Amino acid sequence: MTEKDRKRFGRLQGRTVRAINARNDRFYAVMVALTEIEGRLHVVFEERSGSLKRQPGEICFPGGARDPGETSEENAVRETSEELLIAPEQIHVLAQMDTMFTSYDNKISVYLCELENYKGTFSRKEVASVFTVPLDYFLTASPDTYTNRVIIRPPEDFPYDLVPGGRDYPWHEGRANVYFYEYEGHVIWGLTAYIMQSVVKILKEEAGFAGRE
Repeated sequence: MTEKDRKRFGRLQGRTVRAINARNDRFYAVMVALTEIEGRLHVVFEERSGSLKRQPGEICFPGGARDPGETSEENAVRETSEELLIAPEQIHVLAQMDTMFTSYDNKISVYLCELENYKGTFSRKEVASVFTVPLDYFLTASPDTYTNRVIIRPPEDFPYDLVPGGRDYPWHEGRANVYFYEYEGHVIWGLTAYIMQSVVKILKEEAGFAGRE
């Protein structure tokens, strides 16, 4: 190796490591918002407006896409403020939870907060209704779990002649758990349930929560 090449490779020392496909990611943030009702902490959920193009009528957390120049926490606070019609000062961020990467190139940052003086307000532009579920319910209940097969289906014009085995190539299959919580007629499932069970796991293992006390 030449000295010139060594210097070029030397520029890589200490570089910031990124995901290979990071430039394809779309960045979102959601807020697992807690509010106190009659001395018990509840989790706030939204039912998405039926007029929305994506997932109308489904249950979700406050949240959405990141704006240019925002941090993920600013993203979560802004979306929560806009959707619940509360001031950012009413949103007290407690911690950042684990991040979720979806199979369709979404990176979802998750935050946990406590809402101050929340009165059940919401923006009808995006939200059909809001409801709350006691945090104790999630700490003591186990979600129903189903496992989906994740398979690769190449397009018709895929160059099979360049692949060993051609059309008989043994593509790997994946598995993806899908969780369901049911509470008083509300079905919480999909990404929302997946995030909720992750938050519950953190609260139990790292914060010492163990159900109603």
